Amino acid sequence: MHLDELMVDIGDFGWYQIAIVACYLSTKIPVAFTMLEMAFTGFITDWWCDSTTSDLVGVAYDNNATSYLVTNGNVSGLNQCYDSGNARNCTRVFELSKRTIVNEWDLVCENRWISFTITTVQMSGALVGATVVSYTGDRFGRRRTLYIIQFIHLIFLGICAASQSWHVFAAMRFGIGFSGGATLVVSFPASIEFVGKRWRALLGAYPVWAGTAPFLPLVTWLFPNWRHFEIIVCIIAFPICLGFFFVPESIRWLTVKGKLEDAAAVASNIARRNKKPKPNTDILELVAEDERLINKTYSTYSHLDLFRDKRISLITLRVWFSWFSSAVCYWCLILGVQNMSGNFYLNFFQVSIVEIPASFIVLLFVNRKRFGRRWSVAMCNMGVSLGAFGAIMASLIVPTTNRAYYVSICAMVANFCATCSWSCLSPFTAELYPTVIRNLGYGSAGTVSRLGGIFASQVIALAVKGGYVPYVIICVLTTLDTCFILTLPETRGEALEDTINTEKTFNQTLSEVSEQLQTKKELENHNVYNI
Repeated sequence: MHLDELMVDIGDFGWYQIAIVACYLSTKIPVAFTMLEMAFTGFITDWWCDSTTSDLVGVAYDNNATSYLVTNGNVSGLNQCYDSGNARNCTRVFELSKRTIVNEWDLVCENRWISFTITTVQMSGALVGATVVSYTGDRFGRRRTLYIIQFIHLIFLGICAASQSWHVFAAMRFGIGFSGGATLVVSFPASIEFVGKRWRALLGAYPVWAGTAPFLPLVTWLFPNWRHFEIIVCIIAFPICLGFFFVPESIRWLTVKGKLEDAAAVASNIARRNKKPKPNTDILELVAEDERLINKTYSTYSHLDLFRDKRISLITLRVWFSWFSSAVCYWCLILGVQNMSGNFYLNFFQVSIVEIPASFIVLLFVNRKRFGRRWSVAMCNMGVSLGAFGAIMASLIVPTTNRAYYVSICAMVANFCATCSWSCLSPFTAELYPTVIRNLGYGSAGTVSRLGGIFASQVIALAVKGGYVPYVIICVLTTLDTCFILTLPETRGEALEDTINTEKTFNQTLSEVSEQLQTKKELENHNVYNI
């Protein structure tokens, strides 16, 4: 008997397990808002120099510049930066239909770098958070770690809304990034540990992030003041934090930590609420015993365990590259919306709305024997490569009059496939690692993906030299990633490993070990020893 069989006995994917999973995954909702909001709070509204407070000398206009220049009440320039020799004592006046951090703290021209730096600071916070919590989630438990992080996220949001300078705002964005990155690392591994193996891919395709993203332009349109937006996210996050008082700790985590009474109580409670008979929890003792045997040498787990043997280390390196390339592709496509023609908010909605059907379409093939996890990710990567290649060709060949339209279509196709890829990659990654280091493995992948997000912000800057450059990088990364993904072992239909055993092959399941331990226990009870 294996823990996956116990999950089936207590309901597999019963209503109470659905409720638990919903609580765990809903923690991504405020995180999605805060991770994507910099595309809006950093948006540059129209502005101009007030001629009553500026002294303009020999102004030279730049068609590619970004200001209104008001002279005697007439608009003669828009979003135009001037050097100190041409404009002295220029007081910038902003159009205030939307209040952003840009017009709040005058983050244009010589101050434009501040807005980009704040975005980098937030992504750096997410990187640190993913690194730290990948350890604490395995050390102190999924539930406790996740909801403490959620309360911290809520506090940072509240302080951020009251920021009176961009310095304080930047510091709070680091904290928001830290708690957001940590949440993304813990929430998914915790949720899949409550369901049977045939439902794990469903959770990977559950469109929490994808379902939240299209609402972002709507919320910012209804609440155009960035401070009000932060407060709205706080209101959304507060009831989600209350899930701490209702959801149980992971049965798998309790078991491998030797807390057998607590694990049995949680299993019995889930079975009772799902109206199932009381389960046989003897397997919990076998798994715990196996963990004690493995831990005679290793008392605690750390990131070094990701490289304990050749098999796990090779898996880790390939998973890292896959998450890095996926993050670069996704954030390049999302942040690149500002380079599309037309209405910024409508473009963001169109690009993000494709993520919802993409998440559900994954379910059509990720569990099929013909495809499985590995080929599902590989095929989606191929789709991203084709979309990026189409954008490159459109940028180089299509006439200027129609170029933006075709590039936008190709970008939407690429983002659709990128979302499919990430939806397949999440359960695939979690299934590749045993329970005792699952959070470490998944968390380390999340950390690497934050590096990809930081790198993507720099890739977007290359669009100044050529609009197709980001798509070239996307095409190269996804092609390489496809090759690496196909070398990973398939996990579809395989029972989750719960402990590390460096001597067994990947395809052996813990049930074999459990049978050996059961035999040993029976021999000990009869005082029979084979030496």
